Amino acid sequence: MGNVVFYGLPIDRVQRLVLSKLPRLSGSFPLSSTLCLRLFNLLHGSDNAEVAVKSIQSLFKLPQISFGSDTRRDELLHHFRFSIDYLRRAGLLDLHGRPMNLFAIAAHLYHTDPSNLALVTLLRHGVMHEICGQSSFIKAKTDFMVIMCHLFGRRYLPNSYANEATLRQMRTSNPSRIILPSLPTSVRKVLVEHNTEILRVFSAYAFLYASQRRATLGREERLPLSDIRIGKDISTARSCFHQSIHQTAIPLTSRSPFVANSGHSDQCASVGELVRTCHRGLHLNDHAIPSLEHIVAGVGESNESAQLNAYLLDFFTHGQTQSLVHANGIRRGDLWYVLQEFVLTLMTIRGALEQLLLKASELHKDVNVASEAFENLDVDSGFFSLDADTAEADESVTDSDSGIPFPRPARVSDRDWKVYEVVNSVLQEFDEKFKKMWA
Repeated sequence: MGNVVFYGLPIDRVQRLVLSKLPRLSGSFPLSSTLCLRLFNLLHGSDNAEVAVKSIQSLFKLPQISFGSDTRRDELLHHFRFSIDYLRRAGLLDLHGRPMNLFAIAAHLYHTDPSNLALVTLLRHGVMHEICGQSSFIKAKTDFMVIMCHLFGRRYLPNSYANEATLRQMRTSNPSRIILPSLPTSVRKVLVEHNTEILRVFSAYAFLYASQRRATLGREERLPLSDIRIGKDISTARSCFHQSIHQTAIPLTSRSPFVANSGHSDQCASVGELVRTCHRGLHLNDHAIPSLEHIVAGVGESNESAQLNAYLLDFFTHGQTQSLVHANGIRRGDLWYVLQEFVLTLMTIRGALEQLLLKASELHKDVNVASEAFENLDVDSGFFSLDADTAEADESVTDSDSGIPFPRPARVSDRDWKVYEVVNSVLQEFDEKFKKMWA
């Protein structure tokens, strides 16, 4: 059992690597949903080997995660439970806790969390199929690049740098558009709905944990900033005034009573508000909640307060590194690394889609087997779909003439194949421009 490996590494080394990759905040490591997903893959890939189970159990007991406290460990396990709930709703875990469908994209792009989960959401809801299925292949690639630039490699322009006069001057002497266009309406709508679902799931976690641990959490009696203890228990007060206040008070469970003084209840408008205004006994971490608020905040050409840098889209358009330095403000020493990171991201997505297409083709060679297998999938991934009317029955079909080295598997729908074609074409064009830097 000691020889069980995960991504080609011994499990004990994987445990150390997991901790080393997590950001250290306030002396603790946040347990993100992507990490939960990777732990499930560790169990599934090792066939629930004893060494894998013990390794995960020891991971939860580490002081960096639970502080050696039973209370914090219970809170961690409670958060883990709701992370599982989210992963099930996102179509990344099946009923038995096995990774499924678009897991590879979310797992291999774990360092981009939650952008990797946003991409999975767009694929599941068919938005990428609509973008990539446009009649104009060039328009499809441009729109795909805009979405990818909003999800990965995000950089903001300073307000002073992005003023109208500076932009006019830069655009006259450089081919860069500098400011990234806004997300398409259909894309933003899906991400907003998904972010609302994330808020609902983790608000329920905070409410349920606070209600079950009310005695452990205790009353919040210290001011948030000065830490001065104030107030006293008025539950025994008998005056009409105290009784009236008690009867008309807003019911509170997970929200801080100091915040409730402004008329707020347990309902939060955003994940950031949930983390900032929760009960002091709850140790919520916004890095552990896959919120998409920074993506759907509406930044773009229509919002002057926060402009996203279009350096990746500009490089895809003209391939001029000098323009990225002078117009987009990318430091020359960072240029090669940020472009390489984006190339690796596209390669990861393409590789994951290739594996999905092959798996879909193998599972659906026989129509009866395909129907049975599809019924067993509790959540459709959006990309993992086959259309018998548009599927290609000839297994020997290839797309070498169109510049795609990967042969099209049998019975793969045109919609799914269009997504792969766009991803592959964008990667090839971007990588071709990127490699010219090596000369």
